[in-house]
Amino acid sequence: MRAMVVSEFGQQPELTELPRPVPGGDELLLRVRAAGVCHTDLKVRDGLVPDVPLPVTLGHEIAGEVESVGPDVQRASVGDRGIPYGYWTCGRCRFCIRGRTSLCEELGLRYGFGPVGGYSEYVLVPERFFVPIPDNVALDDAAVASCSVVTAYHALAKRARLATGETAVVVGAGGGVGLHAVQLAHRMGGFVLAVDIDLGRESNAVEQGANAFVVPGGEGFAAAVLDLTHGQGADVVFDAVASHLTMTESIACLGSGGRLVLVGYRPTDPFTAATADIVFREIEIYGSHWATITDVVEVVEMIDRGLIDPIVIREFPLEEAPAALELLAVGGGPGRSILTF
Repeated sequence: MRAMVVSEFGQQPELTELPRPVPGGDELLLRVRAAGVCHTDLKVRDGLVPDVPLPVTLGHEIAGEVESVGPDVQRASVGDRGIPYGYWTCGRCRFCIRGRTSLCEELGLRYGFGPVGGYSEYVLVPERFFVPIPDNVALDDAAVASCSVVTAYHALAKRARLATGETAVVVGAGGGVGLHAVQLAHRMGGFVLAVDIDLGRESNAVEQGANAFVVPGGEGFAAAVLDLTHGQGADVVFDAVASHLTMTESIACLGSGGRLVLVGYRPTDPFTAATADIVFREIEIYGSHWATITDVVEVVEMIDRGLIDPIVIREFPLEEAPAALELLAVGGGPGRSILTF
C-alpha cells in the first residue's frame, strides 16, 4: 500500500510502499478515503512532539470504509463507513476508567505519531475504537470531525463549560480548529469575538458566527476585548495559538471568574502570569488535550443532525501531502485541507 512517510525530522514525507496490513482478532482493515491535514502533523514532521519514533506515517484525522474484518469482529461489516478514535487506549488505567481516554497512561498506538497513520491507503482499527458514521455524513466531513471539530468541542463544552449568553474569545480564529471553535461557540449561544493576525480572515469568522473580529495591534488584543465587552471582560478565552503573548493577553482580557482554555501548544514558549491577578479574580486555566471517544460520537451525531458543519476548503491527492503541509505552514486558509484517495 502507498503511504507518506517521514524518515528524518524536518524533512517532507515521501511516498513509500508499505505492506498492506491484515486484520486479526477484533480488528478492522479500514480503507482510508479522506485524511485531514493538521498543524500537529507539521509539529510531528519537524520533531516538535515528544516520544515520536521514526519512521512516522503522518495523519490522525481519518475516515474510510471497512475493507475486511478479523475473525472476532462482532458488529462491523465490510462496507461500513466510519472513523477510528485516534488512540488505542488501555481501558483499565485511572483515566480510562473515568472516561478521560485522551489521558490514557498505557497507550498502545497513536495514529500519525508512529508507523501507523492516515496518510496511507489502509489502517487497522480495533473494533472498540471504530466510530460508525451515518450515510448522510460525508467522509471528508467525518475526517475533519475526528480532530479539528472534536478538539474545539471538547475544549469549549467539556473543559471551559461555555454557557449560553457568555462571551467567548477565540484566539487564532482563522485556522482549522479556531474557525470550528468560532462556529461551535456561536451555536452554543455565545457572544463570539474572533482574534486573528490576518484581517483577510474576518469574513470567514463572521460567516461562522463571530460577532466581532479583532486584529491584535502592537499592544495585543486585550484592550479591544475589554472595550467590546464594556469593561467586563470575556467569560471564556479559547487559545489555539498559545504563544507567550497570546496567553498573557488572554489572561488580561478575562473578566472575574473567567476561564482560559489552551488548545495550542509551543514546547519552547513559557507562560507567566501574576498570581494575585488570577487569585483575586478567580481565573481558571485549563489545558485541553484533544477529546474523548465519547466526544467523537457526540460530534458525529451533531453533524448528522445539522448542528455542526465541518469546514473543508481544499482536497489534495495523497502524493501531494507535502504541498498541503506547506500551504498549512504559511496560513492554510479558513478551515481544513484534506488528502483524498
